[in-house]
Amino acid sequence: MSISRWSRAQLQDGGWIRRMFMEGERLRAEFGESTVADLSIGQPLEAPETIVEAFAAASRERFRGRFGYMPNLGYPDVRERAAEDVDFPGITSDSIAMTAGAACAITAAIRTFVDPGDDVIGVAPYFPEFRLYCETASARFVPVPTGPDLRLDLDGINGALSAHTAAVIVNSPCNPSGHVLDGGELSGLASVLDAHNNRHDRKVLLIIDEVYRRLTYPPHQRVEPFNLYEHTVLARSFSKDLGVAGERIGYLVLHPSLANAETHRGLAQALRALGFVNAPATAQRALLHLDSWEINAVPYRERRDIVMDRVRADGLEAMEPEGGLYLWLRSPWPDTLRLIDALAARRVLLTPGIAFGVPSHLRLCFSAPRPKLTMAMDALAELAMEPLSA
Repeated sequence: MSISRWSRAQLQDGGWIRRMFMEGERLRAEFGESTVADLSIGQPLEAPETIVEAFAAASRERFRGRFGYMPNLGYPDVRERAAEDVDFPGITSDSIAMTAGAACAITAAIRTFVDPGDDVIGVAPYFPEFRLYCETASARFVPVPTGPDLRLDLDGINGALSAHTAAVIVNSPCNPSGHVLDGGELSGLASVLDAHNNRHDRKVLLIIDEVYRRLTYPPHQRVEPFNLYEHTVLARSFSKDLGVAGERIGYLVLHPSLANAETHRGLAQALRALGFVNAPATAQRALLHLDSWEINAVPYRERRDIVMDRVRADGLEAMEPEGGLYLWLRSPWPDTLRLIDALAARRVLLTPGIAFGVPSHLRLCFSAPRPKLTMAMDALAELAMEPLSA
């Protein structure tokens, strides 16, 4: 029995991040960990001891129903704690759905608010799974390129809007570009959507992926989307900031105007239909054992500065990441995939920009150990100088 046409298409056209990660697994097994610089996947720094202790304490909890079913939207006390993490008037536990990471939050929002056949507009470069989230809901993903400065192309988004548009999804800080949406961009986007809504009988949902919001580097700062556009949901995750990517815990935040019984039932049904059912119990309970959900972003910013110093010194082309874990680098070779192969031959793994809808670029994850950053930047600098690269 063969796999589906959809699965085969994904294997042929997508899955670059995991493909490079698996190549790293192979190279590490063959040559040893110290000889491979795998900067292809957004692996966070190791979780601090306080996080480890919180999960250990949660695993020891015992109460009636501790390992049984719970409300689909999560434990009430965890939802209350998450609501406190959202600094906006009117946010209560009614606005919160605990989810198995931001991916679950986004897919549940799409299933709840988007009909099969609808369009969902995204911004290129985009996190590649945004397209898959839409396809699995039988919606069409419509990418709109950013400008050369990585800012939203509001005219392009306006031109892509149609009577079929149900949602717009953006990521700030952006994976892969590191761009942080500022107030001008978000207010401009809100104006574009309001004008579109006034011409149609439905409101376009704005989905904002905020996985990296606590990894925003000064002087840049997060702008509150709820102040600008009511028909908004936020997808949040603890994967990167707390260093628990493998635990799959996050939450969806509804603007207070969207928090009602019908939406709750829709989200609960979507979680069941998607197979998540509810967020993992132990990960939810662990959040209650933490005095604060804030983090120290300095180690990430220091690594950002290391790679940017090399970019400038080596004459490479990249804009300084304003947040997140990634350097978005223009390929010094015309054939980006050929460069990816040449780097892999040196046991340096990056992800080609084709995975993010922009074939001219590469993504480098700078949360790797510092010696691995040096290995990768050395290889990039050497290959950029090779005469056969043209």
